[in-house]
Amino acid sequence: MNWRPVVYEENRIKVLDKLNNGEVEYADLSSWSYQDRFFAFLLGMKFFEKAAVTYPSPRKKEEVPVWFLLCCEVQMRLHTTSAHSRLPGILKSGPILSRVKFNIGGIDGGFNYKNRKERLSVIDQDCARKFSKDTSYLALRNWYNDAVVSTMRTHRAFDKHGIFVLDQTHLVVPDNSHYEESVYMPVDEHGQRINMSNMTEEQKKAVRYRRCYALSLLTHIDKQDGFRIVAGYELGPGNVDELPQGTTLVKKFSRSLGKGVMKLLIVDRGYIDAAFVNEVFWGCGCDLIIPLKDSMDIYKYAVDTVSRQDWNGSWQLWKKADGYIEEIAVVNHPGTWDGCNVELHTSLMRITDHIQKTTHYWGLVSTFKPKHPKEIFEYYALRTQIEEVNRQIKCYWHISLWRSPNRSLVEAHVLFTLLTYSLVQMHLSNIHCQQLANKTIETLKNGQQGGKESVIVYHGGNYTVLDLTEYTGIVIQLDNPSKERMMKWVATQKPAARADTES
Repeated sequence: MNWRPVVYEENRIKVLDKLNNGEVEYADLSSWSYQDRFFAFLLGMKFFEKAAVTYPSPRKKEEVPVWFLLCCEVQMRLHTTSAHSRLPGILKSGPILSRVKFNIGGIDGGFNYKNRKERLSVIDQDCARKFSKDTSYLALRNWYNDAVVSTMRTHRAFDKHGIFVLDQTHLVVPDNSHYEESVYMPVDEHGQRINMSNMTEEQKKAVRYRRCYALSLLTHIDKQDGFRIVAGYELGPGNVDELPQGTTLVKKFSRSLGKGVMKLLIVDRGYIDAAFVNEVFWGCGCDLIIPLKDSMDIYKYAVDTVSRQDWNGSWQLWKKADGYIEEIAVVNHPGTWDGCNVELHTSLMRITDHIQKTTHYWGLVSTFKPKHPKEIFEYYALRTQIEEVNRQIKCYWHISLWRSPNRSLVEAHVLFTLLTYSLVQMHLSNIHCQQLANKTIETLKNGQQGGKESVIVYHGGNYTVLDLTEYTGIVIQLDNPSKERMMKWVATQKPAARADTES
């Protein structure tokens, strides 16, 4: 027999009606945590069931359902750990997840009724670890970039504006040659590239090289509310260029979800390449914003144009401070970009320092004509959101906290960290908590606690959270028939309570 998850949905009216009649399926005295609401959201949208259908399982026979193993991986990342040794304790920490089926741990219970003795946890830690270890790392990545992202789309993870940011960062690994494909690169402990362009030879010799991977992220940015969804990733050797990784990502996304979902892609100077621009615009049907280098002819032509006496454009104020001013303008005929067969439009920023008496320019190019000079710079300002994603996944989600150099386990840790982060963002969007979009996962978990005086009552696939005082008041006011039903239920819970205490 294959188990399917019991989906609990929050319904206060239905559960209170049953409680007032003395009917309880399960009650848990617990702090009502963010984890519980989050997993209720995932189970309610049947995410794990849908994900399990397409997951590249390495098992011909499923002793434990794939949906539950995926549930375990997400639960681990929600607790910001990659250690499967922590799994037994983690599975007991959330009422929603630990009660998906009530008899999994008992004798003659478990998945497929194969328990022959009492279990302290739903599954053994090695069951989940070996499952991830045996899965092809490339199949894992393709699963995320295709099936998972498609599932996210069906739950409105990508808004109508279709704004995406493409960027590359690095993940530092221990100095261990068994980390397959990792290479030494000039990065700091957080994986940030060290700029050596202006260093002397002596300074360059002092730079520390660290073993690392290169991680490229295609991230959807919610323009209005600031939520961020990782819509695809590529993981490879630390010295792989961002351009081939990025090209692969946008192609996969367009092929999986079709044209029109990604409407605008914002990148940095590392993606300055005519073939890349052609592919994004013509191949993926997506507009592009990219900053220009000072050495590029299209940039020089634009600066020369605005410097001429006969230029018929005008500068608009962007920012102003004491002795410092930033102005912006659109150049109507900016020149050409060799090899690029897309019509381009240049927006320039003129930065004037009246104290230092200096003026310099900075340029952005777009594949569409701006409605007004500020439009392109407002869009490009959204690119900083990717820096917040990198900060979150590295510093708070511990994406570089490696437990094994095994390539599949490395991939699984990266994938499920990115997946859990994105699902949390989807949940916050679902409950309209825009103010929490930039909060760290620990802040979310601590801030969403309901306290120890919460009683979670379950019945018929529904649950509600009651204050302990409210729950007690309902119980003591039950009429005799209802009270008898309640006492019978309490009697059935005593053996389970004793077993929990002894364990």
